[in-house]
Amino acid sequence: MAAGILRCAACLRKSIGPSSRLALPLGRGRRGYVTLLGEPLFYDISDPSFYPSAKEVAKEQKAVNSLAKTAQARLGRIVKKHLAHMKDPWKIGKYVESALADSRFDEALLLTQTVSQDHPVVVSWNHLIAYQMKKKRFNQAIKLFNDMKKRGQLPSVATYSIIFNGCAESDHPKEALAEAFKHYQYLLNCTRLRANTIHLNCMLKLCSNAGDIESLFLVAESINDTHRFPDSLTYGTILNALRLDASKRVEGLTAEQVAVNQQKAVDRAKSIWVEVLQKWKNGRLVMTEQLVCCMGRILLLDKSNPRPDVLDLLQTTMNIPNLIKGTDSDPFKDAAMLNIAAKLEPKKTTHAIPGRNALGLVIAFLTSTKHTAVGIKYWNLMVRHYGVIPDRDNWYHMLGMIKVAHASAHAADMLELLPSDYICNKPFKIAMETCVRDSANPNVFRNANRILDLMLRGPTLPDLHTLRLYLRVALIAHSDFRDMAFNRGKLAFAKRDYGHQIFTAVERVWGPYKRLCFHWFKVATRRPEGTDDVYNSQREVIALARAKYGAMNKLIEESLVPHTEIQNLRRRGAKINREIKAFYLNRDDIEPNNMKRPGHRRQFKSPSKPAGPKQDSPGSVGDSGGDESATDFRRESLDDYGIKNDDIKDDAIEFYDNKDDDIFPRKGEWVWNTKEALPIPRNAHEPRAPRASPSPSPPSSSEESASVADSPKIPPRTAKSQKDNKQNH
Repeated sequence: MAAGILRCAACLRKSIGPSSRLALPLGRGRRGYVTLLGEPLFYDISDPSFYPSAKEVAKEQKAVNSLAKTAQARLGRIVKKHLAHMKDPWKIGKYVESALADSRFDEALLLTQTVSQDHPVVVSWNHLIAYQMKKKRFNQAIKLFNDMKKRGQLPSVATYSIIFNGCAESDHPKEALAEAFKHYQYLLNCTRLRANTIHLNCMLKLCSNAGDIESLFLVAESINDTHRFPDSLTYGTILNALRLDASKRVEGLTAEQVAVNQQKAVDRAKSIWVEVLQKWKNGRLVMTEQLVCCMGRILLLDKSNPRPDVLDLLQTTMNIPNLIKGTDSDPFKDAAMLNIAAKLEPKKTTHAIPGRNALGLVIAFLTSTKHTAVGIKYWNLMVRHYGVIPDRDNWYHMLGMIKVAHASAHAADMLELLPSDYICNKPFKIAMETCVRDSANPNVFRNANRILDLMLRGPTLPDLHTLRLYLRVALIAHSDFRDMAFNRGKLAFAKRDYGHQIFTAVERVWGPYKRLCFHWFKVATRRPEGTDDVYNSQREVIALARAKYGAMNKLIEESLVPHTEIQNLRRRGAKINREIKAFYLNRDDIEPNNMKRPGHRRQFKSPSKPAGPKQDSPGSVGDSGGDESATDFRRESLDDYGIKNDDIKDDAIEFYDNKDDDIFPRKGEWVWNTKEALPIPRNAHEPRAPRASPSPSPPSSSEESASVADSPKIPPRTAKSQKDNKQNH
């Protein structure tokens, strides 16, 4: 075979052509290979004609050196001109600072190096080192520090402060810790300079960022009562490092080991806090909000105490009353605490001044311990009476606490008070999730309408997830209707009101749905960038369409609306069905990995029922669709997440930003099927049937047939409805 290829010239050219092309040099000023007409097909890469000669290389290097010398000479003239009028080191330092502010580092460096021959200009060197540290150039800053010492400039205390602080702010704290620890040990043994509290705090911060607790306590051993006296920042850094180490060091550990590490951190923090309180009461330490909140947040890790003493801690250090235990006097009438957080220069006080950090700590504690009943009281006390101005996180965490409390009315009230700068999709989503959890409230749908009105007033697009949650609220908020049907015998009125609620939700979502369809399938597709985000948003639009179609299908199948509205619902349902089918027609080609996920159900196009005309985007089909039937997509509503209804369990309630679990059914959240038979109500004076013994004897055939014949036949779904009815009422 090889001999045949070597005999044929065409085969030989075909075989070695691509490899020879890879060896071609690129033409100057071009992106393609040098393959002009008239040039030979093959080139020898060892041919020196294709490479610049030594003279050309030397010429180019000479030109570069000439430009560098010219620039250096220009800087030298500028430096000499300035030095002719500046001899004071303070003025030189000011000039170096202004030059660095204009990013003229080379000029400032040359000036400092020139002056260092005759004058001590440590301040100028400090500015240069700080500039390099600010630019995250750690190695260059250390080189400047060594150059400074070689030129006879003795580093000052401020020089080491700049180095330690720059190491603490480094993006690679573990590498910076070794260098900083070496300089800190030298400073501890130096007789000319003394390490102070600033150096101590910077080193503690660096050890905390590096996650090295052993080195942190080695640095803490250098604390003394003279030069390195600990302040509130020192203790706060140590407490914060303990909390971060216990929270983040979980890789490869079991849950029991993590709990043991967290408990050790809490016990160690409590022993440190005893020393803090002793120094504070003796007047040797200033209590600050940051220090109190560091201790309060590490107390939240205490699993041994079901009710951590966070509120008692705030009462001791900030004079904030414990509203759970109750107070003898009204805290809103305390004149000494009125607008204490809003004053620029508050009066001398021995307690720490509460602020946003303390407000966030209170909200986190009340949410984790489920003491949400006093959450609004604490909010009003700290915001209205103390004058604390909440930030974005305070508002969102407060909405998260209200979500845990299942208080949909309070969530709507908070949205009305939310500042315009903090309005986005997130707070509306949290508030609507609160309505989902508050489905047993008869007024929950009214609160959901308030939240929807506030969201639609905004200038931005409505949130797709919030609209889906709004539809879910309309479906699962039926406790009042079931009470009307089961206990008062008004099934027709209950079905009418339940259908009117679902129909109202469907009608209100129709306008935002068309607006979102036009934006994500028409406007957003014109932009070439962000195709993945656009496709994900299109999937959310289709998910909203499926939820909307399921609600419309329920109204038609269970006859929950008048017959005059059924025709319009069928027309819209057919339109939505065509849009859904058009989107999922080529889904397997766009998402090939989707078929590999568990729970994925491939959708086949039925040959007997075509999917309709091919649509480029939803919303392009007219409203007229006739009486075209549509496939029910409600059974596949959870396929996109790979989760089945039987696998869903009631998880523990967590913070709002941990996971979006409210899109899935929770305990007590189900859609009422009005077609099922009503349970037979039991007479109030009728005694309950005795419970079966743990090990009953097998009944005879006659007894078994009699018991089955006498017992009412209640469907499983109706039995669940009766159980939920007793829980809700």
